[in-house]
Amino acid sequence: MAFDLQEQEQIDSMKAFWQQWGKLIGGAVLAVSLGYLGYKAYGMYQRQQAEKAAVAYEAVDAAIAAKDVAKLKTAAQQLQGEFASTVYASRSALVLAKAAFDKNDLDLASSQLQWVVTNGKDEAMQAIARLRLASLHLQQKKYDAAISELNQPHPAAFDAEYLELKGDVFSAKGDTAGARDAYKAALAKLVEENPSRELVRMKLDALGG
Repeated sequence: MAFDLQEQEQIDSMKAFWQQWGKLIGGAVLAVSLGYLGYKAYGMYQRQQAEKAAVAYEAVDAAIAAKDVAKLKTAAQQLQGEFASTVYASRSALVLAKAAFDKNDLDLASSQLQWVVTNGKDEAMQAIARLRLASLHLQQKKYDAAISELNQPHPAAFDAEYLELKGDVFSAKGDTAGARDAYKAALAKLVEENPSRELVRMKLDALGG
């Protein structure tokens, strides 16, 4: 089939373009395709891990029902070892930390809370772990460690709780001005109908001045 001069020039131009850029474009397309396939495969792997973790978490529930801290520890540590990227691992660590605290095993409670802070994938659970870790430090009179935890970044939804606990820490260490500022800041974050406002206001009033 014959082409006129203009068509032939267009064909020659396309040939030259593909000779110069064809391999690069082909490589880019291949890279994008492999990246997409990798993304899909990773998503599938994450779903499979979550499903397996959900099954493994049943052992945590069973240990809680039986009030067996030893079995709870074993189940939680299995989740943390095999399914660390799932929320079930963080949830098990928080549950174990609470059980350990109730048994006055503060070292275990602290280590589990620290695990969530360091390894957790859920910001809300990490924020809860920091709050509980700061409360634990407060109980142990480790005031600077408590403030350090409360100064860490966290979701805005937890601002009031962080500020209230910060006020508790400042109050415990005798820093009345710091406590007053923290409680006032906490009140500013709480809506009028929030029942926590009354407690924070009582703490603020107790400081006097």
